[in-house]
Amino acid sequence: MTHPTSPNPQSGRIFLIAIIALAAIAAGLVVSSMLLDRSQELRAAQAFPQTRPLPDFELRTAAGETLTPQNLKGQWSLMFFGFTNCPDICPDTLAVLDSAIESLDNMGAASKPQVIFVSVDPGRDDAEALGDYVRWFDESFIGATGSEEQLAALTKNLGIYFALDEPDPDTGFYTVDHSASILIIDPQGRLYGRFGPPLDRQAIAADLFALAR
Repeated sequence: MTHPTSPNPQSGRIFLIAIIALAAIAAGLVVSSMLLDRSQELRAAQAFPQTRPLPDFELRTAAGETLTPQNLKGQWSLMFFGFTNCPDICPDTLAVLDSAIESLDNMGAASKPQVIFVSVDPGRDDAEALGDYVRWFDESFIGATGSEEQLAALTKNLGIYFALDEPDPDTGFYTVDHSASILIIDPQGRLYGRFGPPLDRQAIAADLFALAR
């Protein structure tokens, strides 16, 4: 007399593991495809895996106007954090952005991004100093800042680092350590990606031209 064969628990576990592995591979392929679609035309920009809404914030521009996430909708925006007494990174970055915007004009771009320079040194960068600083690079650039508390909350949510160094005991002068990345914000007011150092003017211009199409 023959007896029915009992199910093999080991075979069931192997089958379940195989199903989970296939699902993980499929999910990875979907994510990879999304990333490829978002970055296949980009040379310098690093697109984030997913866009995400900007945190709520309220800054004050050099012109005395309020700057909120609502002001970043309707066009591409580039946001860079620094301070006007910066000896190298800030002027170099703004000069590259100015040159890239000029290249867009020469390329016949239908639209150009707005550039926003946010000072993380509100103690020294008042409206007049901030306005003079950004206008030196480009009349269209927007300078903005806020209170220490506002800046700390905003930069934390955006993954931007900054720290004020100890003042010189004799002169009182101090510098500020800060991130060198340029944040890319899409016309829906969402964080799209970043331009990281070293910056290439031509590559940035090409990417901005591609994004604006």
